[in-house]
Amino acid sequence: MISNFNKPSRKDDIKLLSCIIAAFLFIVWLCTPPGNKFIQMCFWGNHVKYFVAKLSKESDTTEYIFHRNNAIYLAKMYKKKNYAIDEMNKAIGTAPAYLSQKELNSLYKDRAKIKLFLGDYNGALDDYLHSGDVDLIENLTVAMLLKEKGKFKLAGNYCNAILDVDSTAYAGYACLSELYAALQRYDVSIRIWDLAIDRKKNNPRAYMDRAKLKKIIGDTKGYEADLAKAKEYLPSIDENDSIIYDALHPKILTLQIRKY
Repeated sequence: MISNFNKPSRKDDIKLLSCIIAAFLFIVWLCTPPGNKFIQMCFWGNHVKYFVAKLSKESDTTEYIFHRNNAIYLAKMYKKKNYAIDEMNKAIGTAPAYLSQKELNSLYKDRAKIKLFLGDYNGALDDYLHSGDVDLIENLTVAMLLKEKGKFKLAGNYCNAILDVDSTAYAGYACLSELYAALQRYDVSIRIWDLAIDRKKNNPRAYMDRAKLKKIIGDTKGYEADLAKAKEYLPSIDENDSIIYDALHPKILTLQIRKY
């Protein structure tokens, strides 16, 4: 039996309406750009941290970190816009005078990585070269950026820099082979892989890359033999994988957020 005949109070109506509006706004927020809401919340959190730093009068020494962190979040949220580049420009512009040249160069390299992630090859190359601090892995990226500009001889120097450190390095041979392949010197590209395999016979990716070159020149038997050898060493290897493509098209931005 129904025993409670009390009408809902106006206060209850307001609470219900507020919940409905809040739920609606939350759904709208979820459906609007950017898609990665976790990154967006981290972006907002970065602003809060900087606000606290300003209250503690540390903003003069942390402003460049604030802009750098903003750039990383924005690059991940808006890959087709230049918001992140604008923030990195501010980071470099607000870098305190006490920063060492090495620390300042690291900001240029950070901007290079963001530009590469956003597809700005010319800008990325300029910043990599300006930083003067290209590590072993980045040599391949810089070489491929130079190749895109037709500077093959200079690109070769970066390829050789990899092999100078490790004469069996797959990236070094892939780098050199790609340069000659871009010039349609497939015979030289294949000989480069011959040398790589001679120095390290159990590298499945070397066999796969040589197989793809043999396929281009119409050497079907050679292609099938190298493909079989590659799968013998690594059954899950994918013919479409390419260290060269990945060097110019990074899937993720690996820069770390800095603490204040």
